Amino acid sequence: MIEKRIMRDLILKVFERTPQTQIVSVINDVEMLVKENNLFPSEETCQEFGTDYSYYRQGRLNPIDKAQIIEIAWDLIVERVITPNQGDRGWPFLRLTSFGHDIISHSMPHYNDPQAYIDFLKSMAPNLDHVVEQYILEGLNCFRRQLFFAAAVMLGAAAEKSVLLLLESIAESLTDPVKRQAVQDLLERPRLPSIYDKIRETLNPLVQNNTIPYAVHQGCNEHLVSLFEMIRVQRNDAVHPAVASVNRQKAFLSLQAMPAAIEAVYKLMDWLRSNPIVDC
Repeated sequence: MIEKRIMRDLILKVFERTPQTQIVSVINDVEMLVKENNLFPSEETCQEFGTDYSYYRQGRLNPIDKAQIIEIAWDLIVERVITPNQGDRGWPFLRLTSFGHDIISHSMPHYNDPQAYIDFLKSMAPNLDHVVEQYILEGLNCFRRQLFFAAAVMLGAAAEKSVLLLLESIAESLTDPVKRQAVQDLLERPRLPSIYDKIRETLNPLVQNNTIPYAVHQGCNEHLVSLFEMIRVQRNDAVHPAVASVNRQKAFLSLQAMPAAIEAVYKLMDWLRSNPIVDC
């Protein structure tokens, strides 16, 4: 049986090529892509998992693969990526939604493939904190299920944890014991505006006098702002009953901004580990 995440990616490729199609064509086109990319499981793998290899030997999908394609198609309908095509009287005729077009147009891993998204993040931040990873993974799964308030809370928590990790790195890098203690006190009683101010007042002089290389600090202010905006959405828009204004677009913007913001934070953290802050 072909791995589900591979199958999802192939189905999206089919819809990228043919935004309006029907399920039988999707199955045939996926089979063609599997052949073109030599994605059939080996005989040894099939023996290990008790899968009938005879179909793959003939260059065909196994019936369980075809059943999985139909299941994934329904998952994508629930996620509003595709929809039954009303002009053709619905199922089995399908088309991409406008949201589906938005997803396919991005070069990053699809947001409806959480593990690929996490793998992409780890390629940018190999030492990605496990807690941050877990929050983002939960946020992605909430987003897939149209739980946008929950997604905003999870992504905001991931952003907050990332900011606190950066603040910890600053504390460890400071050589002045008084300044280090002030940061540690802030870590014990986190206050969002004070954290933002402390990070900026510490890093800005190092950026301005070229102590931190441009390759490390490039765009860091903008990325920090995006993380603090995710935290604001988490604390206000998502959980405050007087506001309650989280929608798909707001959660989607957070998912778009997260990889570059995480990369920026981890570049700074890596630099701080090797470069004590003598004066700031």
